[in-house]
Amino acid sequence: MRRMIQSTWRCRTHREAKRKTLTRAEKALVSSVEQGVELELDKRCRSAALELLDWDETTTIRAWVVRDIMRGRLAGAADPHGLRLCGARIEGRVDLENIASGLSLELSHCLLGEGLVARDAKLGGLYLTSCRLEHPSEPVLDAQRLVTSGMGLIKTIVEGDCPDPAVDVSGGHFGLFECSGAKLRNPGGAALNADGLKVDQYVHLKQGFEAVGSGDLGAVRLVGAHFGTLDFRDSKLCNESGAGLEARSLTVERYAYLSDNFRIVGGGDHVALRLTDVCIAGVLEFSPAKLEHRSDSSARIDVDGLVYPRLPRGISLDTWLSLLRGGTRSYAAQPYQHLAAVYRAAGHEGQTRRILMGQRVDQIDRGALTSRAERVWARITGLTLGYGYQPWRALIGLGAVLAVAVTLAVIPGSRGGLAHPPLVGGTPVTVDCTVAEEVGVGLDFGTPLINSGARARCEPTSTPNGQILAYSGWVLRLLAWSFATLFVAGFTGAVRKT
Repeated sequence: MRRMIQSTWRCRTHREAKRKTLTRAEKALVSSVEQGVELELDKRCRSAALELLDWDETTTIRAWVVRDIMRGRLAGAADPHGLRLCGARIEGRVDLENIASGLSLELSHCLLGEGLVARDAKLGGLYLTSCRLEHPSEPVLDAQRLVTSGMGLIKTIVEGDCPDPAVDVSGGHFGLFECSGAKLRNPGGAALNADGLKVDQYVHLKQGFEAVGSGDLGAVRLVGAHFGTLDFRDSKLCNESGAGLEARSLTVERYAYLSDNFRIVGGGDHVALRLTDVCIAGVLEFSPAKLEHRSDSSARIDVDGLVYPRLPRGISLDTWLSLLRGGTRSYAAQPYQHLAAVYRAAGHEGQTRRILMGQRVDQIDRGALTSRAERVWARITGLTLGYGYQPWRALIGLGAVLAVAVTLAVIPGSRGGLAHPPLVGGTPVTVDCTVAEEVGVGLDFGTPLINSGARARCEPTSTPNGQILAYSGWVLRLLAWSFATLFVAGFTGAVRKT
């Protein structure tokens, strides 16, 4: 009991000693935290532009004061509303590393010239609204493995210039992540790194959100992240030396909006947008207003492994197929197969066949078939069977053979090409064949498994027309058998589909 009293007395004495060193603005901040109200150090903070506010001792808060308040060292009985501050310049780098506090930190219209670090912290919330954060040599906002009910960078400007990401929230766990209207810029590296971040509710990177970065990491990284929803509407991601959005193995439980004036630019040896092995468990709305790759390569997207249970919204089937064929770096079967499965599940069999035929064309054109025999066979079945999805094409070919056979039998046949064979021990009653017999000969030439008997009564002669008919008959018979066999193979599925 005595130890407890002594410890409480020491804490109170320490707190009172520190309070004596505080400026008037800092004392006002401590008082506002105890009362649960927001402190406005500059009454113009919500109306004037940030750069026009007066930064002097009356509007300056030292970073260690913020840290001690969040640790419970300065405010004796902090209100659950937390630390709420408007119109301040924070002197020094705000250090919340490893702090476990139920309080929220809410800064509005504040200038953080040396940024903020909240690595491995547990906070009630962290919200920066219409603020400006800068740092030249470290991550401007380093919140790796931060656990909080919510984090916001609403209309906040983050300026960095180092190989590390300007904003790093990798490995964190948030209730929500609100970045609408934020501007993140880092000429030296990634603008936002959210690899492995888990967000239970929504992630809003929209309403004028901009991320400009450089390098192989990408402007925005969401690798292995897990979100409730993801919204990129009316946003811009730019990286002229790497991917604009790197989102491998991302999982979104409900919906993902990459639409409504969503613009993305990539460059270098990377695609502009990488969605490989991404799972959208709900709705995918995909209709970027701009999808550009600034290099000699035409590759803009990588969606191998992307899955979604419903038809993608905001993009036509023709546009999606065009992206898969002309906007990807190389042929991949999975994007076609998954798209076809979604269309089949929705009952669109015609579109399903188009997708799978488009896959086969892409496979052939991009050299995914290694042997020459495979390529030749694929082109033959493509022309005659639609790669196995349109076997009726073989029937059209068979009908064309039949028409040619009948035409040859009637025209050259009536000009001495066909005649009755001589009777045994005598001469034929009539040399010329009738038109019906000529048509019968054409049917025998142009159809398999059919024998009208006309060729037994009417044979090609030794004249030039007769020889043309004889040789043509062999070729037409072979073609007829080929088309008939292809039709049966396509109809029964014997021809391998993609």
